[in-house]
Amino acid sequence: MRRHRIVILFAMLSIVIASPAYTYTASRHFEQNQLPENEQAYMTGEWEGVRDEAANKGVTFGSSFVCDILGDVSGGKRRAGRYDHSMGWDINFNLEKLAQVQDTQFHISGLWRQGKNLSKDVIGNDLVVSSIYGSEQFRFYALYLEKLFLNQKLSIKVGRIATGDDFAFSPLYWTYISNAVDGCPINIPINMFFPVYPTAVWGARAKFILSKDIYMMSGIYNGDSAVGDNQYYGLNFSLRLNKGVAFAQEIAYVPNTSPDSKGLPGHYKAGIYYNGAVCRDQYSDINGNSYAATGLPQKKHVGNYNIYLHADQMLYREKGSLDNGLTALTVTAIGPDDVNKFPFLIMAGLIYKGLVPGRDNDLTAFEAVYSQYSGSLRSSEESVGASGQTYELMMEFTQKIMITKWMFLQPDLQYIIRPGGTGDTENALVIGTRFGVTF
Repeated sequence: MRRHRIVILFAMLSIVIASPAYTYTASRHFEQNQLPENEQAYMTGEWEGVRDEAANKGVTFGSSFVCDILGDVSGGKRRAGRYDHSMGWDINFNLEKLAQVQDTQFHISGLWRQGKNLSKDVIGNDLVVSSIYGSEQFRFYALYLEKLFLNQKLSIKVGRIATGDDFAFSPLYWTYISNAVDGCPINIPINMFFPVYPTAVWGARAKFILSKDIYMMSGIYNGDSAVGDNQYYGLNFSLRLNKGVAFAQEIAYVPNTSPDSKGLPGHYKAGIYYNGAVCRDQYSDINGNSYAATGLPQKKHVGNYNIYLHADQMLYREKGSLDNGLTALTVTAIGPDDVNKFPFLIMAGLIYKGLVPGRDNDLTAFEAVYSQYSGSLRSSEESVGASGQTYELMMEFTQKIMITKWMFLQPDLQYIIRPGGTGDTENALVIGTRFGVTF
């Protein structure tokens, strides 16, 4: 009963916060010229000026809904389709406007997810085909304070945050429907506890702008994976440091990204993530033999790490445009073979904004992702006569069609080679679509 009350309370809070009445009474109206529906940024419009008035006073809020309908039409374990959705809300308080606390903001957010996992239920692959699957429930997410120092060159964020919101991250990854690199390369959170949406932990992140084109970030996080368990609905605020502490470090070169730049923009990043929690060997038992063959407990290691490299570069920009054109991107993440299920992953992709004439806001994108299984894991599997997992390869083509500024439809095609990595499962062809609205 207690869990049910928490869910109901969270749902009620979400509805209240997402409502304009949360900040202003519903009876208050503001006169303004309403934009045509297809030019509005939100499905529900500007609430007769309430949004702008709230923003002027320091409060911004929003909500969005995204759903995937995907089906395995060839290969995999069987033919079937699945549906899943994610609805999120967030509210941000500019404390400089609200309380005269300079360069400070407070943020809070949550989500509601439901649906089934096509990859697990139907295909049998690890590069999950839907990036919005996971934690199917009402769930609390972020709760943090962020402040700028040193003439806005230093940013400090403290509270309930996720490593994946800052490190090993690029907004370009959101273009794709596959979870292979959504938010971050998927092998990092598979290999160890790397908090990503929709799981936040206690942590702190510092970002320092070294020059116009270079910045550096450092982060420290609670390494206890139990805080993400669904039974807590994102409300486990405990801090069990004996379960491990995690650290992240990143340096980035971002040429031609300032407003006055004339050249083509790019982002080049290198980082490392270390989690000090206990992890288990992919092959050895406590005596150094195959744990799969002996049945003895796996050998334990203290700490694990992954290194990542990201690069994206605009290659061509249409004349007279700021961001329409072709961008290439790639990312790789690597780690020790003996303690990581996926010690190597590499992705390469292309994104063109405005490829179709007259459709300047649409995105056309392709990606290929290769993920290699641990050789130690493969040896363990083969020691008992099982098929060893070698690699999984996924290719995706997608077209994001902006129907309005607040609504899109995204047809998608994915082809998965060696689902599960053994070669025992037929290559799978997945087709479907994503639909999203911003409220």
